[in-house]
Amino acid sequence: MKTLTQEFGSRLTTLYTGAVGLRGGLPCEVKDIGGDDEPVMDFIGSDGSVDRYNEVIDPAGWQLDNFRANPVIPDCHDYSSITKILGRAQSVNVVKGKLVNRVQFAVDNPLGNVAWKLAKSGFIKSQSVGFIPLEWTNGVGRDQPDRTYTKAELLEISLVVVPANPGATIGNQIKSVLDRSERRELADFLKQFCVEDEPDSEPNGSVRDVQLFRLARNLKGILGRV
Repeated sequence: MKTLTQEFGSRLTTLYTGAVGLRGGLPCEVKDIGGDDEPVMDFIGSDGSVDRYNEVIDPAGWQLDNFRANPVIPDCHDYSSITKILGRAQSVNVVKGKLVNRVQFAVDNPLGNVAWKLAKSGFIKSQSVGFIPLEWTNGVGRDQPDRTYTKAELLEISLVVVPANPGATIGNQIKSVLDRSERRELADFLKQFCVEDEPDSEPNGSVRDVQLFRLARNLKGILGRV
């Protein structure tokens, strides 16, 4: 079997442990189990269906021990700050061929509170996993997936939202689910990410820095009008 670098090349990314691995989306069913007062929801991950990379992760091959040792749920694979923790997984298991995880949202974090309310309102319907491929087989012919992961080590699960217009779309969704005091608290929280001058994409910043700056500025502008 080829090494990870030989097999995946530029698709490899650095995960929160410092190890290199892959990320993959999990369209999922979301089930509110906590009622109005308990910020807990079940995310029922997809089964072993073909994903957008024309690949399959065999649910029976998930290795979950490392994730269970540190089951934080970050915002969009962002590990840069404790403020990015949206919650933690109370449990994660493979049940009837699906990766199921129960998320307790960190509502004391303004962003965690937003994530909980967006999930309850049906706006968050997907997760993304960071994992290390351990064993896989390559498909033969057009009627087979390009690759099937028969064993994979789960390192993290993120809640993700990828709208076409993040400033307007996410902002208006957030505004619809938060009350006035919560919107003000979130707007104040976002001030730390806003500076007078937009960061350059090169050489001092990155494209991601610019995107985050614009998102924070747009959200703060929308939420500030309360």
